[in-house]
Amino acid sequence: MSRTPTIATIAALVCALLLALGGAAVTSAPAASAATVVARVGSHGWTVVVVQRVIGVTADGVYGPKTAGAVAAWQRARRLPATGVVDSATWSRIWAVWVRMPATGRDVSWPQCPKGVGRGYGLPMPPTSAQLVVIGLTSGPGFSPNPCLAAQTGWAKTHHVYTAAYAMTTFPTGLQFAAYRFSGPYRATTLTGQLNNVGFREARFNVASMRRVGLATPIVWIDVEPYTPGWNTKRAANKAVINGAVLGYRSAGYRVGFYSIPQMWSKILGTARYGLPEWRTAGARGQGVANTRCAKSYSFQGGAAVLSQWWGPSIDYDTTCPSVNAPGLLATYFHKY
Repeated sequence: MSRTPTIATIAALVCALLLALGGAAVTSAPAASAATVVARVGSHGWTVVVVQRVIGVTADGVYGPKTAGAVAAWQRARRLPATGVVDSATWSRIWAVWVRMPATGRDVSWPQCPKGVGRGYGLPMPPTSAQLVVIGLTSGPGFSPNPCLAAQTGWAKTHHVYTAAYAMTTFPTGLQFAAYRFSGPYRATTLTGQLNNVGFREARFNVASMRRVGLATPIVWIDVEPYTPGWNTKRAANKAVINGAVLGYRSAGYRVGFYSIPQMWSKILGTARYGLPEWRTAGARGQGVANTRCAKSYSFQGGAAVLSQWWGPSIDYDTTCPSVNAPGLLATYFHKY
């Protein structure tokens, strides 16, 4: 909470509330009087994180002397009074930059579990500067829950980040096929219908996991990529599973998007086109390459690019694509805790 006069404190809280609500329908900085102080030394929270990200210092949410000095330099470069204090005039300029910036964060799942918990590697959760997180619902293949889903959901709530979910979606084993082929909304008189039912139940297994831990998300990203033992050699069979999964999430009230790349998608699903939102990965080639993946030419099933990903040592990084680089639009794809 900002250690400022009462009016300034209220202004900072209003700004923080707007951020917490996802900035819906906000296209300009919140109105404030010329004398209003939005943030200064001693302030902390998400408003400070916004300031820090725009001026290019470590976004730890604490407004200390280094942040004040960087604010003063930023103000001086724009011919504003170099006070080191974010007043309404400075905040207006910062907000104009902020709404055009990509939101960044990470995706997490079983590798972030402590060692000894499932297959956990004990990898770190995102830093406090992360704006978004995409939480994995499975511990590898379908029907295997992430054992740390509750803890990771709790982390998202505590850190008040934009949150979504993804699920590794896989072809059923023989036992899974036998268990679920007749359990679903599809007529099970054909192999296609039975595979549809298995995909549907795979999705509903993950929906139950989310509801059990209170994970809120407007969308579930279906992860389509190779795995062991692997997808069927017949793409039509694979597509039947995916179709069932899409219905499983949609009928439970979630939007659906896909995580993949053209090569993986083509190998598994051929020319299948859904026109749904896309989360594209650049692998280990860095953020610069990941940014290019937002281009239409990298589409794998005809959908708009929402997220791009790149890998670092044991860490998956994510950034929003230009089409959603505004807090109000983020609410379409993320729940803001």
